[in-house]
Amino acid sequence: MKEPDEVQLPYLLMVHPDLKDDPVQKQGEIGFITAAILNTDEFYVGFDDHQVGFYGADALLTFKEPGDIYDFMHQHALSLSVDDFKDLKNIALLLDHGTQKHIRTAMELVKKNGSIYDAVTIGLDQFLGIDQARGLKR
Repeated sequence: MKEPDEVQLPYLLMVHPDLKDDPVQKQGEIGFITAAILNTDEFYVGFDDHQVGFYGADALLTFKEPGDIYDFMHQHALSLSVDDFKDLKNIALLLDHGTQKHIRTAMELVKKNGSIYDAVTIGLDQFLGIDQARGLKR
Protein backbone atom coordinates (compact mmCIF):
# COMPACT_ATOMS: atom_id res chain seq x y z
CA MET A 1 0.00 0.00 0.00
CA LYS A 2 1.25 3.47 -0.93
CA GLU A 3 2.14 5.90 1.81
CA PRO A 4 0.14 9.18 1.63
CA ASP A 5 3.27 11.25 0.91
CA GLU A 6 4.68 8.82 -1.66
CA VAL A 7 5.17 10.30 -5.13
CA GLN A 8 5.50 8.39 -8.40
CA LEU A 9 8.35 9.95 -10.36
CA PRO A 10 8.40 9.63 -14.14
CA TYR A 11 10.57 6.95 -15.72
CA LEU A 12 12.27 9.23 -18.25
CA LEU A 13 12.84 12.97 -18.37
CA MET A 14 14.28 15.51 -20.72
CA VAL A 15 16.59 18.27 -19.59
CA HIS A 16 14.97 21.54 -20.60
CA PRO A 17 16.46 22.59 -23.97
CA ASP A 18 16.61 26.24 -22.82
CA LEU A 19 18.47 25.50 -19.58
CA LYS A 20 21.39 27.82 -18.98
CA ASP A 21 24.58 26.82 -17.18
CA ASP A 22 24.24 23.05 -17.26
CA PRO A 23 27.61 21.72 -16.00
CA VAL A 24 27.20 18.42 -17.89
CA GLN A 25 25.84 20.12 -21.05
CA LYS A 26 22.76 17.88 -21.40
CA GLN A 27 20.20 20.44 -22.60
CA GLY A 28 17.55 18.59 -24.62
CA GLU A 29 18.92 15.17 -23.62
CA ILE A 30 16.92 12.24 -22.24
CA GLY A 31 17.75 10.95 -18.78
CA PHE A 32 16.38 9.10 -15.77
CA ILE A 33 16.21 10.02 -12.09
CA THR A 34 18.87 8.23 -10.06
CA ALA A 35 18.09 10.02 -6.78
CA ALA A 36 15.64 12.68 -5.63
CA ILE A 37 15.21 14.80 -2.53
CA LEU A 38 11.84 16.46 -3.04
CA ASN A 39 11.83 18.79 -0.03
CA THR A 40 15.07 20.45 -1.21
CA ASP A 41 14.27 20.21 -4.94
CA GLU A 42 17.31 18.11 -5.80
CA PHE A 43 17.23 15.62 -8.65
CA TYR A 44 20.17 13.57 -9.82
CA VAL A 45 19.65 12.51 -13.42
CA GLY A 46 21.61 9.77 -15.15
CA PHE A 47 22.22 9.61 -18.89
CA ASP A 48 23.02 6.84 -21.33
CA ASP A 49 26.70 7.88 -21.41
CA HIS A 50 26.89 7.23 -17.61
CA GLN A 51 27.19 10.92 -16.72
CA VAL A 52 25.03 12.26 -13.90
CA GLY A 53 23.67 15.79 -13.66
CA PHE A 54 22.19 17.68 -10.71
CA TYR A 55 19.00 19.65 -11.42
CA GLY A 56 16.06 21.44 -9.88
CA ALA A 57 12.62 20.23 -10.95
CA ASP A 58 12.06 23.31 -13.13
CA ALA A 59 14.99 22.25 -15.34
CA LEU A 60 13.43 18.88 -16.19
CA LEU A 61 10.55 18.01 -18.50
CA THR A 62 8.20 15.04 -18.39
CA PHE A 63 5.18 14.11 -20.48
CA LYS A 64 1.73 15.57 -20.18
CA GLU A 65 -1.14 13.09 -20.00
CA PRO A 66 -2.05 11.54 -23.38
CA GLY A 67 -5.56 13.05 -23.09
CA ASP A 68 -4.04 16.54 -22.87
CA ILE A 69 -2.01 15.85 -26.01
CA TYR A 70 -5.12 14.64 -27.87
CA ASP A 71 -6.97 17.79 -26.74
CA PHE A 72 -4.12 19.96 -28.04
CA MET A 73 -4.24 18.14 -31.39
CA HIS A 74 -7.99 18.72 -31.71
CA GLN A 75 -7.73 22.39 -30.74
CA HIS A 76 -4.84 23.10 -33.13
CA ALA A 77 -5.53 20.63 -35.95
CA LEU A 78 -5.83 23.34 -38.60
CA SER A 79 -2.63 25.13 -37.63
CA LEU A 80 -0.32 22.13 -37.11
CA SER A 81 1.96 20.90 -39.85
CA VAL A 82 1.35 17.36 -41.06
CA ASP A 83 4.64 16.22 -39.50
CA ASP A 84 3.87 17.84 -36.13
CA PHE A 85 0.35 16.36 -36.10
CA LYS A 86 1.74 12.92 -36.92
CA ASP A 87 4.41 13.16 -34.21
CA LEU A 88 1.85 14.34 -31.63
CA LYS A 89 -0.48 11.46 -32.51
CA ASN A 90 2.35 8.92 -32.34
CA ILE A 91 3.57 10.27 -28.99
CA ALA A 92 0.06 10.11 -27.50
CA LEU A 93 -0.38 6.54 -28.76
CA LEU A 94 3.00 5.48 -27.39
CA LEU A 95 2.17 7.01 -24.01
CA ASP A 96 -1.17 5.19 -24.01
CA HIS A 97 0.83 1.93 -24.19
CA GLY A 98 2.90 3.10 -21.23
CA THR A 99 5.79 0.63 -21.37
CA GLN A 100 9.32 1.88 -20.77
CA LYS A 101 10.22 1.12 -24.39
CA HIS A 102 7.22 3.10 -25.68
CA ILE A 103 7.98 6.03 -23.37
CA ARG A 104 11.60 6.07 -24.58
CA THR A 105 10.44 6.07 -28.22
CA ALA A 106 8.02 8.93 -27.48
CA MET A 107 10.80 10.93 -25.80
CA GLU A 108 13.05 10.35 -28.83
CA LEU A 109 10.30 11.79 -31.06
CA VAL A 110 10.18 14.91 -28.88
CA LYS A 111 13.95 15.20 -29.06
CA LYS A 112 13.86 15.01 -32.89
CA ASN A 113 11.01 17.51 -33.24
CA GLY A 114 11.72 20.40 -30.89
CA SER A 115 8.75 22.40 -32.18
CA ILE A 116 6.31 20.17 -30.29
CA TYR A 117 7.90 19.88 -26.86
CA ASP A 118 5.64 22.59 -25.38
CA ALA A 119 2.59 20.64 -26.56
CA VAL A 120 3.63 17.32 -25.02
CA THR A 121 5.83 18.11 -22.04
CA ILE A 122 5.37 19.76 -18.67
CA GLY A 123 7.98 20.88 -16.18
CA LEU A 124 8.69 18.34 -13.45
CA ASP A 125 8.00 21.12 -10.93
CA GLN A 126 4.46 21.50 -12.32
CA PHE A 127 4.02 17.74 -12.54
CA LEU A 128 4.95 17.37 -8.86
CA GLY A 129 3.22 20.59 -7.73
CA ILE A 130 6.46 22.19 -6.54
CA ASP A 131 6.26 25.98 -6.26
CA GLN A 132 9.34 27.58 -7.80
CA ALA A 133 10.10 31.23 -8.29
CA ARG A 134 13.75 30.75 -9.30
CA GLY A 135 13.38 30.00 -12.99
CA LEU A 136 15.73 27.95 -15.15
CA LYS A 137 19.07 28.48 -13.51
CA ARG A 138 20.54 25.08 -12.63
